[in-house]
Amino acid sequence: MTKPQVIVVGAGLAGSLLAALLGQRSVKTLVLESRRDPRKHGSQGGRSINLALSTRGRTALARAGLEATVVSDGMPMAARLMHDRQGNLTRQPYAKDEQQAILSVGRSRLNATLLEAAEHTSSVEFRFQQKVTGLRDDGKAVQLGKECLEADLIVGADGAGSVVRQSLEALKCCQSVTEPLGHAYKELELPPRQGRHALDPAALHIWPRGGEMAIALPNPDGTFTGTLFFANETFDRLKNEAEARDHLQTHYHSMLQHVPDFDKQWSNNPVGFLGTLRVDQWHHGNTVLIGDAAHAIVPFYGQGMNAAFEDVRRLDELHAAGVNNLPEVLFQERKPNADAIAEMALMNFVEMRDHVGDPMFLNRKALERKLGRWIPKMFTPLYDRVSFSNQPYADALRHGKRQDQLLRRLQSLGLGR
Repeated sequence: MTKPQVIVVGAGLAGSLLAALLGQRSVKTLVLESRRDPRKHGSQGGRSINLALSTRGRTALARAGLEATVVSDGMPMAARLMHDRQGNLTRQPYAKDEQQAILSVGRSRLNATLLEAAEHTSSVEFRFQQKVTGLRDDGKAVQLGKECLEADLIVGADGAGSVVRQSLEALKCCQSVTEPLGHAYKELELPPRQGRHALDPAALHIWPRGGEMAIALPNPDGTFTGTLFFANETFDRLKNEAEARDHLQTHYHSMLQHVPDFDKQWSNNPVGFLGTLRVDQWHHGNTVLIGDAAHAIVPFYGQGMNAAFEDVRRLDELHAAGVNNLPEVLFQERKPNADAIAEMALMNFVEMRDHVGDPMFLNRKALERKLGRWIPKMFTPLYDRVSFSNQPYADALRHGKRQDQLLRRLQSLGLGR
């Protein structure tokens, strides 16, 4: 390849989707990835294998002509299904229109689909096992050891541990802070029972326990991917498989009964970090950060991938329009929205963990859905704004806070009971 117009650092979900979009417009694009090709060598360990795809992500995939392919591989989830300590179930639809659903999609298959779509174009070159070591001081070239590669646009799509971001920090172009949640996660696989899903496959299952929780998302092969979200101190206290099993037997019996090899999984599956990354500036010279490299968030709104794909879509739209100083323009547009979804993800953690079993909360949610159906032009629930529209996150959060005040006021007047 002659000098690339765009260099993308990272061949994960955001980087490979961006490469596909650029390639479809015949933009000469070089993708540099430090890992081996995940299609040949498997995915990176320790990362969540399930993701929730909603409208923002689907819109970006549609721009690349990939929406139908990805949706056909996913599992629609129209509701939350809460499991209490006695095994009783409470169903809470996600949207005012119960035909709307988020999709459970597998990370590995989605990444492979995006990589293949990018490779199918003649304008994209992938170089795996190519570790970027930094940026040139002017932000207009990447360094691969002693080799220096220039481009009109450099995109750091290399995740929460981004080398590109670290290089920007070393150049005093930005500052970042990672705010630990104080909780971590561990995944468990729930195998099929008699060839079928062990739980209702049309819902996202939640075991809210106040201070901690578990969830489970369906997969097309009949399995569920379960995730335990415990305080760091809890993981530290559960020193072996027996203690962990006792904890789940006490608090998550209706989940544990579907994990026959629990001891093996507990021992083998890693504990993952949860936190919020905040970066005060995402650009320098020709370089801009996107996705987790710029704004990694906790997973409790299911919007991490969707937010990254929205970054990708807007970057491609701006690039196609020939916008001058694209890195700064993208940052100015996306930074307020990244901050907003980070705030909402933290809010949703408390909601899922502590409130989804509370009758007053459930009544308020039911009232919210009713108002959304009765006066849709005046009242759209926050979840619909976030997951089933492309309304900017910052606008959705602002409207959502106002509507929550209204709902609480209506409840105080005796409505929604």
